[in-house]
Amino acid sequence: MRKDEAIEVRNILSNYEKCSGQTINKDKSVILFSANVTNDVKGSFLHHIGITSEVYNEKCFGLPVFTGKSKAKAFAFLKQKIWSRIQGWKEKLLSKAGKEILIKAIAQAIPVYAMSCFYLTKSVCDELTTMVLRYWWAQQEKDRKNPLVGKRKNDEAKEQRWFRLL
Repeated sequence: MRKDEAIEVRNILSNYEKCSGQTINKDKSVILFSANVTNDVKGSFLHHIGITSEVYNEKCFGLPVFTGKSKAKAFAFLKQKIWSRIQGWKEKLLSKAGKEILIKAIAQAIPVYAMSCFYLTKSVCDELTTMVLRYWWAQQEKDRKNPLVGKRKNDEAKEQRWFRLL
């Protein structure tokens, strides 16, 4: 990258500052370079623009700046965030309605911002859905009655029907 290109980028940023009335905080600003850019070019560009740091694998507004090839790894934080919330809920005894509200208000809301900025793969969405469904059905399986009791009642009902036929 040539010096004049860096100066042009600096001019564009200063025009933005003039037009918007906002000042860019260069101490908080970072630049993401391609892997093909040499360290000399990076250093020269950073020097001419006035920005002091380069971003590697940071987050901005809770989302990854660079996703890379593996979207599953890039968005593993969503899975972890939802899982930690679900673990907190498991300790509470909630009704079905309470569970439904927590799922709709929190578990489904967590990935919305990420989904508005990035395309999440089907596998990531399936993993998130699986976690929520496991939470939903886990307590309901515990609430089921003893199947033998139901079978006995069913057998008694069959016997009563048989006697009515006689």
